[in-house]
Amino acid sequence: MTAALVFLIGLSAAGASPASADPGGPVAPNLDQHCAVQNSGSGPTTIVIPVDRVTLNVESVGYAPANSTITAFYTISGSTKTGTATGAFDTARKNATFNFSVSNPPPGATLTVTYQVWWHDVGVYYSNFVSAPLTPCTLENTTYVDASTWNDYVTVAGVSQRCETVDIGVGGRHAYIREDIVTVDVAHGSSSWPSWYSGRPVWIDYWIVGQKPYASGASDVFDSDGKATLSSVIITPTTGAELDILASGQAGSRTLPAHFWTTIAC
Repeated sequence: MTAALVFLIGLSAAGASPASADPGGPVAPNLDQHCAVQNSGSGPTTIVIPVDRVTLNVESVGYAPANSTITAFYTISGSTKTGTATGAFDTARKNATFNFSVSNPPPGATLTVTYQVWWHDVGVYYSNFVSAPLTPCTLENTTYVDASTWNDYVTVAGVSQRCETVDIGVGGRHAYIREDIVTVDVAHGSSSWPSWYSGRPVWIDYWIVGQKPYASGASDVFDSDGKATLSSVIITPTTGAELDILASGQAGSRTLPAHFWTTIAC
């Protein structure tokens, strides 16, 4: 697992400070929302509730991502719902990603996600926010996606899964585990040229909602067409769980992300 991408949910928010000027380059935010359902409670008291999965990706340009700390928190207009996450930039990918789950999102509300960044080695502080209409997730509307603030410089062109059973036994004894081999096709988006990416690094990372924080997946480089195909193996997958995939591709000094949701098929 990439330590810089680990996030903790439920910590108290950092104290507010005035925003600074952009520190030498964009601290570009991308905000996704995705409707899903989740179980609340257990046994005979289990109920199904709609949730809005909120994903924030922040890029570091202009300062090295090392020795950084980020706090991200969301607020909802007219509601007391809030959440906080902390993390740091991945030193190779030069970005960081945070997730929140908003249960029973109130209709007609505005979602605001604020992020505060400290570069400790240079003593620089930066704060900003991104807002969007809160996704109207209901039990009747569980597939709505609002990705209007997510750039399209890198895209996930396709995801496939292959289910396998592997014998991990030793000495003639058999022990079998299930694997889900997830293959991701990554490509440059319509806002970019293939040559920007040729030979540049690309990664895929993933997380399974409610089970684990980020896991580092495969890494490779883009071909001359600005495309790459990468595969990662998920051990003992939970069938039907929500799988979120983040593809990070570099072009020049930028790290440009793509986000994709799917369901574990194995």
